[in-house]
Amino acid sequence: MKRFVKVLFLVLLALPAIALLVANRHDVIIYLDPFAGPAPEGTQITVQLFIVIGVAIMVGVIFGSLVTFFEQGKYRRAARRARAEVVSLRAEVVRLSLLRPGEKRKIP
Repeated sequence: MKRFVKVLFLVLLALPAIALLVANRHDVIIYLDPFAGPAPEGTQITVQLFIVIGVAIMVGVIFGSLVTFFEQGKYRRAARRARAEVVSLRAEVVRLSLLRPGEKRKIP
């Protein structure tokens, strides 16, 4: 059920994005040097608008993923430390629960 809801959400999110990309197929000029003047020939490229929108969406998703990854670093570090502490405490419990030679187990 969880997977179905996730796929449904992604499809509902993707449909308007695809419609936006298909509807904007005309050419636009991208100026690579905005301070060069009104129409410098060497510093501009002509691409279709859906490419610009698609690249902007992809860059946004990648940037958002990176920011989230770095923000969650402290939680991942804390989880690693907690796992290491659990392993060491379990080893200590096993070590302390072993009977020593000549020792009898006490029944409470």
